[in-house]
Amino acid sequence: MSKMIEKKKIKGLLKEAVKQWHTYVPQKHIGGDVLIAPLPEEAKELEAALDNISLADDDLVISPKDIFFPQLETMFKFKKGEIAETVESSPKLLFGIKSCDLKGILFADEFFKRDFEDAYYLSRANERLIVVIGCINPPRPGACFCTSAKTGPFAEKGFDLQLVDNGESYFVETGSEKGEEFVAKYSGFFQDESGDAEKAVNSIKAKAEKAVELKIEFQKALDLMANDDFIPEEKYKRIGERCVYCGACVYTCPTCTCFNVFDNAKGDEGTRVRIWDACIFEGYTREASGHNPRNQKWLMACRRYEHKLKYDKAKTNMSGCVGCGRCLASCPVDIGMSKFVQEITEDKKIM
Repeated sequence: MSKMIEKKKIKGLLKEAVKQWHTYVPQKHIGGDVLIAPLPEEAKELEAALDNISLADDDLVISPKDIFFPQLETMFKFKKGEIAETVESSPKLLFGIKSCDLKGILFADEFFKRDFEDAYYLSRANERLIVVIGCINPPRPGACFCTSAKTGPFAEKGFDLQLVDNGESYFVETGSEKGEEFVAKYSGFFQDESGDAEKAVNSIKAKAEKAVELKIEFQKALDLMANDDFIPEEKYKRIGERCVYCGACVYTCPTCTCFNVFDNAKGDEGTRVRIWDACIFEGYTREASGHNPRNQKWLMACRRYEHKLKYDKAKTNMSGCVGCGRCLASCPVDIGMSKFVQEITEDKKIM
């Protein structure tokens, strides 16, 4: 770490970056929601978009996973026996995401190359540069628990650059050779550090960790879930009765990677499409015969918790939960992951 950048220079940096990269930045939209969206290349539209960027600790409602794993994508087109794949490849810059969302991207990387290399995901994800911004004040107080999940509020690895808020400027941490090259390429926007930067950064990070209100025994939950017979059926049944299976937790989660594939065909031509799916939906395990081995609500509810806290950990050595708190923040019946963890680790009724 040897550089800083003044906040007033960020817009200028992004104006230059958009010439080389498809650049995605958190932006405020109608109603005040903050969503990560691409910056347009056309000058007038770009200026308007830059006026709406939000690099503060606002709640990014939906994770950035759909940049690399779209909710709906065409895999290939076919006509009279001929197939034309639609694999996208372009350099992408993600600027201003949080450490929990970075962890979600790293999880998806592992998922999509674990058993085989998914060309559709990897073509989008391989050529990228990620600039994380440290989380000073939790965007979802009382819901996010990154310190317990060990995913934040600052990233430890996996980033190219990380910005540390220092008032009118950011300290810049480099995490890769690509990050160093980015700073060198746009050196006019950066300046050398002044004073004892390392001490200042450590102080900022310590305060940020204390600002995370929700502390839960996440590692204990992972250990308990590894025991096949630990969770009593009655607990899952009670949770299942509350869940309305709306899918809000799935669509906002950074690590949900389940999908379905189907063909849209008419005559001798059509497309093959991939779309997000979810283990909490009844049709997820329904077989072609119509038989469904998990057709009860409580079985569908427990499947999500087992998926995140047990099977993902066993297969990848990475938890399927990054502690972002979106599931709890979006759940209409208040049964997010943190509540489940508290139930099983504190051995009392939370939900």
